[in-house]
Amino acid sequence: MNAPTAPVSHRHHPRLHLALHPSASWGIPVVLAVLFGGWVMFVDHNQGSTIPASAVLGVVSAVVVGALSYALGRMTPGLMPEIRAMLYGTLLGCALGFLHAVSGGSVYRSAGIGLGAGLAMMGVVFYVLHIREERPPR
Repeated sequence: MNAPTAPVSHRHHPRLHLALHPSASWGIPVVLAVLFGGWVMFVDHNQGSTIPASAVLGVVSAVVVGALSYALGRMTPGLMPEIRAMLYGTLLGCALGFLHAVSGGSVYRSAGIGLGAGLAMMGVVFYVLHIREERPPR
């Protein structure tokens, strides 16, 4: 039979907060910038541009994305989750819309792809930030 047992206490387990390595604050934006700049250069060269023109566009794109990524990483920890999600979604949406425009897509289609990707990223970041927030124990 089922014998009565002692009441089980449901303890609140603290979430595991992993501290990033100090070089991640600049390392992640640098890697993103190099990948994005290389991708822009590759796509622009495949569309018929010369190698020097493609390289200039790739380097300028890499610098812009790297600087914005670094600024977001340094600026956003103190912001509300909704604002952080909007900023990360905006960065991704603009970057993907620009990539589609470089590949020869129309302005409307590039804007639509950027808007869709930005909204999706905003939703994901909003969800992740609200899952990770501390809640008072019940």
